[in-house]
Amino acid sequence: MPALNAEVVHNFRRDHLLLPHEMVIAGAGIGHDELVKLAERFFSDIPVENPNQPPSEHRTIDSKYTGGGYQLQTKTVDGFTRVALAFEVGGWHSDDLVPTCVLQTLLGGGNSFSAGGPGKGMYSRLYRE
Repeated sequence: MPALNAEVVHNFRRDHLLLPHEMVIAGAGIGHDELVKLAERFFSDIPVENPNQPPSEHRTIDSKYTGGGYQLQTKTVDGFTRVALAFEVGGWHSDDLVPTCVLQTLLGGGNSFSAGGPGKGMYSRLYRE
C-alpha cells in the first residue's frame, strides 16, 4: 500500500467517478436556486466532455471483489439475524447479471422499506423460517 496516497485517490476519483455525462444532481427540502448555487460551487470545476464523443475507454475498469468480513454480535429488538452475502459478478453487461438479480429477488431483501412498497422479501423462506 505504499503507492496509495491522496494524489492517487484524487486522480482515480477524477478519472473514474466524476463523469459529467453520468451525473444527476437532485435535492429534497431545498429551493431550486439554492441547489443550483451549491451544485455550481461543488461541481463547476469538473471538465465537461464533448457530448457528441463517446466516453473514453480508459475510464472503464473491471472491479475485483477481494473478500473479507466483519461480525458484530448483539441482541436485536426483533430477534432476527441479519446476514449479507457478496458474490463476484461481471458487472452491468455480464451474462450473470440477470440470474444474480433473480437470486437476489428469491432470497429477499428483508423487512425494510424500498421503492415500490414496503416489505419486499418478507415472504421469502429466509425471512419466514
